[in-house]
Amino acid sequence: MYKVIRFLELMWLVIAVCCLVIGTYKFFTVPDFTDALFFYVFCGLAVILYFLRRRQRKSMENNSPEK
Repeated sequence: MYKVIRFLELMWLVIAVCCLVIGTYKFFTVPDFTDALFFYVFCGLAVILYFLRRRQRKSMENNSPEK
């Protein structure tokens, strides 16, 4: 179970980095800022979801019995 949560945590981090790169590329190549803004907003959401998953994983690790 921890591996799935850790995978989802890392997936959100990768999505955030990709959206940041694409948003920056769009910002400098497309004259309309709204194209880049879409990727920046999605990057922000991915970062928030990354930290939520991280907090969930740490909470589950702290509440689980020691092996």
